Amino acid sequence: MLETLRIENYALIDTLEVEFRPGFNVLTGETGAGKSIIVGALNLVLGGRASGDVIRDGADRAKIDALFALPKVSRALKALLEELDVALEDGTLLLSRTITADGRSRAYAGGALVPISVLARIGDELVDLHGQHEHQSLLKPDRQLDLLDAFGSTEQDVADVERLVSGLRKVEQDLADLERDDRERARRVEFLRFEVSEIDSASLQAGEEEELRTRRNLITNAERVFERTSSAYASLYEGDGQAAIDSIDAALAALEELADVDPRFRALADQLTGIRATLDDFCGDLREYTDQVEFDPQELDALNQRISLIADLKRKFGDSIVAILAYREQAAEEVRRFEQKDQTLAELRARKDALHTQALRAASSLSTKRHAAAAKLAKRVSSALQDLGMKGAKFDTQFETTELTRTGVDRVEFLLAANPGERPKPLRQVASGGEISRVMLGIKTVFASADKIPTLIFDEIDAGVGGAVANNVAARLRELAASHQTICITHLPQIAAAAHWHLHVSKTVAKGRTSTSVQAVNDQIRVQELARLLDGSLSDVSLRHAAEMLKANGD
Repeated sequence: MLETLRIENYALIDTLEVEFRPGFNVLTGETGAGKSIIVGALNLVLGGRASGDVIRDGADRAKIDALFALPKVSRALKALLEELDVALEDGTLLLSRTITADGRSRAYAGGALVPISVLARIGDELVDLHGQHEHQSLLKPDRQLDLLDAFGSTEQDVADVERLVSGLRKVEQDLADLERDDRERARRVEFLRFEVSEIDSASLQAGEEEELRTRRNLITNAERVFERTSSAYASLYEGDGQAAIDSIDAALAALEELADVDPRFRALADQLTGIRATLDDFCGDLREYTDQVEFDPQELDALNQRISLIADLKRKFGDSIVAILAYREQAAEEVRRFEQKDQTLAELRARKDALHTQALRAASSLSTKRHAAAAKLAKRVSSALQDLGMKGAKFDTQFETTELTRTGVDRVEFLLAANPGERPKPLRQVASGGEISRVMLGIKTVFASADKIPTLIFDEIDAGVGGAVANNVAARLRELAASHQTICITHLPQIAAAAHWHLHVSKTVAKGRTSTSVQAVNDQIRVQELARLLDGSLSDVSLRHAAEMLKANGD
């Protein structure tokens, strides 16, 4: 819902912050006080068209902020915000718009700079603004189809059709890919065969390259390795009396002699005997490794050629042997698919025919349900319009059969004959602001449970309305406010008295400057405002009547 609207330097407004509440909100005030200016500012922050003419005299820019509290987010709005990478903050979303004197605009959603078109897309999911404004979702045929499906409880049928048609489109794309120019595909497959053969002939093994480089490094350094291992062996085992093994033998002989004097030396002698045995084994292994070290020019050449071959394959097919082998499998699979093309084509065509039949059957069933829902909708909306003073008005839904799409085979548009004898016309062609507002109110009350847009605004809804019709309009607005935040600009006391939250708009002049202000009214002040709406006076009769009207609405 719309929680706060802040306006700066717009038309007659210097700085204004308006707080709205859940339920039914109403704005009243003298003609020209600025009620429609407030709604116009809101329309701008919802992505409406703007020019520098809206800026207050003496200012260089106007700014409008709209803060929306969204404890629940519709599926459509959630998907849109994810698509646009716009995040909610503590369950709220701030939309902002600035307009400069040269007519340039900047828009922000959730603190991020966005195109005006993005602001409008988000606004379409947050507010329906009925009157002489742009944000009226019911005027858009694609939204009308969604609402008809919601009203008729056919959303699951739509999902079934969408699933089948999506599968059908995928099969059609696979067929198109497979049926492309055979010569082009044949040339590609022949090249892929050559690449597979080239990779296969290399007989690559995972981890092979690391082993090759290690072996090459050993051979390249063979002389150095031989010298160092021989030196180590000599120091430990064959050092002409200076080897480590000789020193250990001398120490062991001394310990054996001491063991005869003191038995405690026996343990030390045994421990050193173990050390000598370990050293003896170690030197044997070292001698064996030294004997195996040799420099083989032919092996080194073979290693270099193998490493060069792998590098060439990496350059062509991937940055590792694993990647090369993966590419080989992909190429081989494409070759196999081409070789089995005729069989695959037959299978895809059969699958396409089956899916097309299933999708058409599901779309036809959906269309039947939509026609039945449209007939019920026409009766209910037409009845609602009668209650709202549009005697003889007739609402209908026009169907046009289309090619199969993800939404079925129907294109729909809501039609209205506002007066007896008139030809029904699309809702978007209904001219009168007050008339379209009442039409929308009638439709919205019927669609209350199906419509997911949280905030509804009605401007000029009381044009040409009075008496019992005004009471019916007020009752419909209050009824609608049970499921949607509803905001209405009115001059009718019946409508104002039905509101849960009453805002009074006034115009003042100070230091030669005219300004618009808004004040929430309640208790006796609200009674006085209703009395003013009744007959323009604050007589005992009008005040008593106003108080009775509030009492009748439970306030």
